[in-house]
Amino acid sequence: MNWFGQTFRKVHILYVSPQWAKERGQAFNASQCAESLAEAGADCVELYTKDHHGICYFPCSLGLSYPRDVLGELLPELRRRDIRLMAYVSVGFDNYALGIHPEWRAVNSLGDPCKIGPFYMACWSSPYMDFVLQQIRELAEGYAVDGYWLDIMPLARQVSQAMWMTNDLPIPCYCLSCQQAYGEETGERLPLHPSQGQQEQIYQFLLSKGEDFVSRAMEVIREYRLDAVVTYNGDGAPGDPVELGDLISIEGHAPLYTRQSFIARWGKASGRPFEILTAGGLPRHEEGGGWNSFDQKPPMLMQLESAVAVAHGGSAVFGVTPYANGSIDPDQFAGLAKVFRPIRDQEPWLREPEGVSDIGLALVTKPRTASSLWYHMTDGAESIHEALLDGHYQYDILPTLDHLDRYQVVILADQAALSDAELDRVRAYVKRGGRLLASGTTSLFDEAGCRRSDFGLADVFGVSLGHDPALPFTYIRLRRGPLADRVTSLPIFSDQAPLEVSLSGASALADLVYPEATRTDATTMLWGEPGPDESQVHPGLCQHQYGEGMCWYAAWPLRSRKLTNAWIKQLIVTLVGDMVANPVLKTSAPAGVEVVLNRQAGRHVVHLVNTHTGTPDRLSSPDQPLSLTDLEVQLSLSRLGITKVQRVYAPPDVPLPYQETDGWLTITVPPVRVHVVLVVE
Repeated sequence: MNWFGQTFRKVHILYVSPQWAKERGQAFNASQCAESLAEAGADCVELYTKDHHGICYFPCSLGLSYPRDVLGELLPELRRRDIRLMAYVSVGFDNYALGIHPEWRAVNSLGDPCKIGPFYMACWSSPYMDFVLQQIRELAEGYAVDGYWLDIMPLARQVSQAMWMTNDLPIPCYCLSCQQAYGEETGERLPLHPSQGQQEQIYQFLLSKGEDFVSRAMEVIREYRLDAVVTYNGDGAPGDPVELGDLISIEGHAPLYTRQSFIARWGKASGRPFEILTAGGLPRHEEGGGWNSFDQKPPMLMQLESAVAVAHGGSAVFGVTPYANGSIDPDQFAGLAKVFRPIRDQEPWLREPEGVSDIGLALVTKPRTASSLWYHMTDGAESIHEALLDGHYQYDILPTLDHLDRYQVVILADQAALSDAELDRVRAYVKRGGRLLASGTTSLFDEAGCRRSDFGLADVFGVSLGHDPALPFTYIRLRRGPLADRVTSLPIFSDQAPLEVSLSGASALADLVYPEATRTDATTMLWGEPGPDESQVHPGLCQHQYGEGMCWYAAWPLRSRKLTNAWIKQLIVTLVGDMVANPVLKTSAPAGVEVVLNRQAGRHVVHLVNTHTGTPDRLSSPDQPLSLTDLEVQLSLSRLGITKVQRVYAPPDVPLPYQETDGWLTITVPPVRVHVVLVVE
C-alpha cells in the first residue's frame, strides 16, 4: 500500500452518465483517455465505477447497467502505461436502489427521507448494505484494480460542520430496519424525543452498523486482492471514529487554502499516506464544490492546491469531469500537465518528509468516545493554525499528547475532552520547563465527553472555573504593558462565548469586559453590539508559572478567522512569538506565504507556497502573475545540527545564493510565483 505515498500525480475521474443524458458513453475512448493521462503525467486514476444515480460502469448483476464496460476497457490501457487504478464506489447514495426500495432510505420520525441535493441517503441498518456489498464483490472478483475508494460514508457524529464530513445520517433514523434492530439490541423502543444520553446511544448503534459495513467491505476486497489500498471519503479525518482504511482521504477545496494546509499537516502527523481530494472544476459556491464542473480551474490555481499538499508529503487529487457521452475535453489534460510535470521533477524531494518544528498544536479528538465534541476541538485547533501560518511558525499537529518534550511550545486550543493520562502528560511537560498556551474549554471534559466540575488542568492554568455567563460574545482589554503596546490597548471584540474564571495563582494579562446588555434589537448600538461595561470585568488572559514552566490560559475560544478577528490573530501571533525563545526558522515572507521546513535523509527542504496567487477576487494570470521577490529564509544551524553546509539549491540542481552569519544560514529565495523549494545539504 506504500505506493500511494510515493507519487503525487493523481486524478479522480467523475464518470457520471445518467439515463437521460445524450449519447451515453458513445464517445468514450479508453486508449485515447489513458494516453492523454500519461502525457499529462498522471500516475493514478480514481475512477467512478458506480455513481450516485446507481449506475454501474462495469457489468454487474445488481444496479443500473451501462451500455459499455468503462472499467474493463480503461484498466488494461492504464496498465500498459504504468498508471494505477482505484475503483470509486458510491455507497451512501444510490437513487436507483433507494427508488425501488424506499424502505432502505434513512428517514426522520415523520418518514421524510434524508436527502442531500437530488440524492437519497441509505441507512446503515437496511438490507441495502448487502446490496452494495454484492456489487463490491462482483467488482473485486472481476477486476484486478489497485485500490477502492468508497464514498458517502456518514460515520461522524452529526454536528454543525463546515466541509469536514458533511454526509450525515439523521440521528435517530426511524426507518423500519433501525427500529427493529434497535429494539432487538437494546430491548427498548427507538425514542421519538431522545435525551442527550439517548442520542449518544443511538449514534453508537448506527456507528456500529457503519463500522460493520466497512469491515465487511474490506474483507470482501481482500479476499480477491490482498494488497489493494482501501479508503473512504473522510477516512482518517479528525471526526472519523473508526479509521479502518489504508490512507487518509479528506476533501479540501479552493479557496480554503488554510483548510487544505490544516488537512495536510494532520495527514503528515498520522504517518499514513494522505490525499486532499479537490474538485478540478471551478466551484459553484463561495466555499468548496466544483464536482462535475466542466470549466476546469486555471492551472495556476491547481498548482497552488497541489503545492499545499506536496509541501507536507501528500497528494492533491483533482477531479476530472468527462462529458456524459464519455469524452474528456483535451484542455483538461493540458491543464493537468502544467501541474503534474513540474511535480514529477520534484518528487525525490517530496517523499516522506519529517516536519522540523518549534510548536506542537494538539488535536486529540475522540470521535468515538466523545462524539459530540470532535468538531468543537477541531475548530479550535484549526483557528490557531491560521494564525500560526501567518506568523510563519514551524509547527506540527499532534494527534496524541506523546513526546511533548520535542517542542518549545504546546498549544491546547479548546481541546475539551482530555483523559487523566493526557492531563498527566501535560502537567509533566510544563513542570519540566515547557510552555503551554491553552484556551476555552480545554480539559473541561473527560475522554468520554463527561463534564468535569472544574478544568482538569486548573492547577496548571492557575485559574478555577466559576460559571458559564452564557454570552454569545465578549470584549477583551489587554492590560497596560508590552503586550498591549504590540497589539492594541483598544477593546478587542470576540465573537466567541467566554467562560468566567477566578484566579488561583495566575496573574491576568488581559480582562474580559462583558457587554452592557445582551444583543437584541432594543439594545443594539446602531448596527453593532452593546458596548463594553467596565463594571463587569473578569480575568481573561492569564499567566501562571507551574514548576519550571509557564502556562498562558485564555478564558475564551481563540478564533482568528477573517477580518472580524484581526486583533485576536495579532494577539496569538505576538504571544506565540514571545513563547518561542529560539526559533528554527525566520523569514521575510509576508502573511499568505506558507513556509514549511522538512527533514529528509541527509538534507533539509523548505517549501514556500504563495497563496496570494489564488485570491478568489484577484486570481493571478499566467501573463501577469503575482510574483514575490527579494525574500529571505533564515535557518538556525545549531537547531538543525548542521556543522557544514555543502550546498544550497532549488531542485533539481539550481544553485542558490546563501551566507552563514552568527549561526544562521540565510538563503536568498528566487521569485515565488506559486511554489518554490529550497534544499540544504
